[in-house]
Amino acid sequence: MSVHQLHPKGHPLTWQERLDTATSELEVVDVARDYLATLSPAEFASLPQQLRPGKIVDANDITTYAFDLVREECHDEGVQHLVQRLAHIMSRASIRLSEIMVTEHHPMNSQARSGDDSQQSA
Repeated sequence: MSVHQLHPKGHPLTWQERLDTATSELEVVDVARDYLATLSPAEFASLPQQLRPGKIVDANDITTYAFDLVREECHDEGVQHLVQRLAHIMSRASIRLSEIMVTEHHPMNSQARSGDDSQQSA
């Protein structure tokens, strides 16, 4: 069960905002799982068998699922809309994971860039 996070203005965070504020792989995985949990049984059943989400436990699962969704071509317009919606959030989760990994592996580069940005805006 997840707790709904609130925006500073008091309304629930959007999925995009939740991904943007995630700072670890585990947080991104939690957002992806929470999002997939919003699928209704009818939506889940309407997905082609190969696109029904399995266990999401790490970055690799998210990236693989995002890739599978993006390359799928559905002939049913309703299913295509659902696949595109899933592809959007899973692709964004994959991008966020990449951003987190870059920061974790090159923290000095992140600090140097933010220092350069503050000097440029001064």
